[in-house]
Amino acid sequence: MEEARIQAETREGRGKGPARRLRRLNRIPAVLYGRDVLPVAVSVSSKDWRVLAAHVRSNAIIRMDLTDAGVVQERPVMVKHVQKRPVGESVLHIDFLQVSMERAVQVEVPIHLVGSPVGVAKGGVVEQHLRTAMVESLPGQIPEKIDVDISNLDIGDSIHINEISLPGVKLLDHPDVAVVGVTRPEAEEAPAPAAEAPVPEEASAGKKEE
Repeated sequence: MEEARIQAETREGRGKGPARRLRRLNRIPAVLYGRDVLPVAVSVSSKDWRVLAAHVRSNAIIRMDLTDAGVVQERPVMVKHVQKRPVGESVLHIDFLQVSMERAVQVEVPIHLVGSPVGVAKGGVVEQHLRTAMVESLPGQIPEKIDVDISNLDIGDSIHINEISLPGVKLLDHPDVAVVGVTRPEAEEAPAPAAEAPVPEEASAGKKEE
């Protein structure tokens, strides 16, 4: 499991004014919270965050060195939410979740398809119904991605949540949810048959007998 480290400091004041002052100092306002943890208003260096974000994948455990009144405490955290400006990549706020390495957490993990299905060679089309899956595991066992081997899928076959197994990881989506399948290509619509010309009434009906 990948680990990284970031420096953080407690901060005074909340609201837009103090947040703007922090950003002018090239710091990002943030909050640290967690189970059995009182929320703490903190800030991190914009430069440190850019370096961290460029090298750390989602759901990674980050060792936060939190300075409060001159005292430094190490806390294991995960990034839960990053608020950015509508335009550009500037970060406005970060939510950090403090975790216990002995307590399971629930996170969303991307699904990665592996292989080329045999059904594709027959003209089938791969349809991925689920791009991510919710899992529960200890923080140190969270997978970077869920690899799903689709090599044996023929046309009409599919893989469901209950067919995926990961050591130490519980999948929380409904077992019957389809993750991926191979379907037949949509058949082209056959041209409608040309309508027969109507037979003139005079030709179809004989002369009336007088």
